[in-house]
Amino acid sequence: MTADIALLRVFHAVMEERNVTAAAQRLGQSQSTVSAALARLRVALGDELFLRARYGVEPTEKALQIAPDIAAGLDRLEQAFRAAEPFDPAQSTRRFRLLLGPYAEVVLAPALAAAFVRHAPKAQLELTPIGPDLDPRSLAGQTFDLAIGRFSPPPQDLVVSELFTDGFRCIVAPGVHGVGAALDRDLYERLPHVVVAPPGKWRTGLQKLTADAGLRRNTAMVVSHFLTAATTVADIGGIATVPARIADMVAKPYGLRNVAVPLNLGSFPTQIAWHPHNRRDPRNIWLRELLKSIACGKSDSGRNGQGASN
Repeated sequence: MTADIALLRVFHAVMEERNVTAAAQRLGQSQSTVSAALARLRVALGDELFLRARYGVEPTEKALQIAPDIAAGLDRLEQAFRAAEPFDPAQSTRRFRLLLGPYAEVVLAPALAAAFVRHAPKAQLELTPIGPDLDPRSLAGQTFDLAIGRFSPPPQDLVVSELFTDGFRCIVAPGVHGVGAALDRDLYERLPHVVVAPPGKWRTGLQKLTADAGLRRNTAMVVSHFLTAATTVADIGGIATVPARIADMVAKPYGLRNVAVPLNLGSFPTQIAWHPHNRRDPRNIWLRELLKSIACGKSDSGRNGQGASN
């Protein structure tokens, strides 16, 4: 068999997605085109390669045996083409796909969208929720460019670095009496709390921090989104403990008070994760540098693909 790169890309996509429909969507092809490519591969290699399973397909022993070599070969070809291809954000029509945790999406999405309008107006930006955990295959297979969230422990085979850190503040309803520049601990523990419980590890992290500090929260309601907490706090005359960047965003628009937590709960990191095969990719470098500038409150440094990132 003479190697056909298009067929090998189909094999690689199906191997990682374990689903023909998902592989077709990832490749921008019809399901029938992908199925036909698999049929050609089966004949050429003399093996079924993928067998029907309950939720998709499962690779055969032959497929598992050849998959690492095919993935490595495609990766080397991709790197070679990328190295030879100049990248100009202002002219790029590429679709950038990011996996974001709920907190990262709230605090980064508006500034990121504005930066794309300024620096890459022809490019597309797609944000997808991470969910409880990050599957490294989504980055290894180049389905997504990078992920932003809190990764503990760091996923294997990915580069994970800190993007920024944040602390905690309280947002308090305007009608609550006895709130000054700081919040009294007794009042903090008596007020009805709106607890934010998004998917992932943010909720359990804050629970541990308040427990370790000996702070009790009089839970009145549990919500799944930070912005829901702001409206709910105002409606019930209560309080919520949220990241400081969230408090800065929602307090004034919703008429809430932004005050310090009675005890220091420390800080937590927001991290960025990407696959090592993108280490020298100018498009990925540009995106990482743009995110760093946004995290630092500067977004005017994303005009070209030059720069470096660890």
